[in-house]
Amino acid sequence: MVLVVGGAGYVGSMLVRGLLNKGYTVRILDRFYYGDRGIKNIENRFEIIQGDMRKVDSSIFKGIKAVINVGGLSNDPTAEYNPKANYEMNVEATKNLARVTKEKGIKRFIFASSCSIYDLGFGGEDIVQDEEARVSPKAVYSKSKYDAERILLEMADDDFCPVILRKGTIFGFSYRMRYDLVVNTFIKDALTKQRITIFRGGEMWRPLIDISDVVKAYLVCLEAPEDKVKSQIFNVSNNNYRISE
Repeated sequence: MVLVVGGAGYVGSMLVRGLLNKGYTVRILDRFYYGDRGIKNIENRFEIIQGDMRKVDSSIFKGIKAVINVGGLSNDPTAEYNPKANYEMNVEATKNLARVTKEKGIKRFIFASSCSIYDLGFGGEDIVQDEEARVSPKAVYSKSKYDAERILLEMADDDFCPVILRKGTIFGFSYRMRYDLVVNTFIKDALTKQRITIFRGGEMWRPLIDISDVVKAYLVCLEAPEDKVKSQIFNVSNNNYRISE
C-alpha cells in the first residue's frame, strides 16, 4: 500500500489514479482545504484519512510500503502570505513524516520539491543548472523546499531511501484544477477572455512539464531499484521557455 500525502490535490488526485491504474492499493492523507472534488467518484477505491499533515497519527502508516509526499504549500504567493504555515508544512511536517516513515520500517519516501530552488543561480547568475549545481534559494517557498531536501538526505541510511523530485511548472488537466500555473492560466484566459496577459515583458523562464509526465515520474521512482534512486535528486521537466514564448 502507498500513502499519498496531499492525495486530493492538483497532482495528488492524478497520482492516486495513476497508482490505482497500476494495481497499487492506496491510502491518502488530506485535509481537503480545497474540497474533495479531486477524488469524487473514485473515493470508494482507496482509503481516505482526513487530517492535517502537521498532526500525523502514526497509525496511518499501518500496512504502508512507501510514502509519497505531495502535500504542503505549493507556490510562492501562498508561502509569502503565510511563511509560518509554509515552514510548518513544507519543512517541519515533511521532517516528521519522514521520521515516522523511517521508524515504521518503511524505506521509500518520495518528496515533491521544486525547480524554483535554482532561483537565478548561485550568485545571481542566470545559467543552465543541473541537479548537482550549487544553489542558494532566497524566496520563502523555494528555501523551504531546499531545507526539506537537506533534512531528508541527512536521514538516508540502509533503512531509509529518500527520493527527491524537483518538478518544473506543471500544466494540464486535473480533477482538482489549479489556475495559478502559467499554461493553465493562459488557456483559461484565452477561452474566457479571448486574450492573455503577459507581465514584465515575459522574460521569466519556466521549465514546463505535463501533469501526466509528473505522475509517470513518481511511478518510476516508486518502482525503480533502490540503488538507482536512493538519495537522488531528479529534475522533472521538459523544455525551458520564456513566458513570452
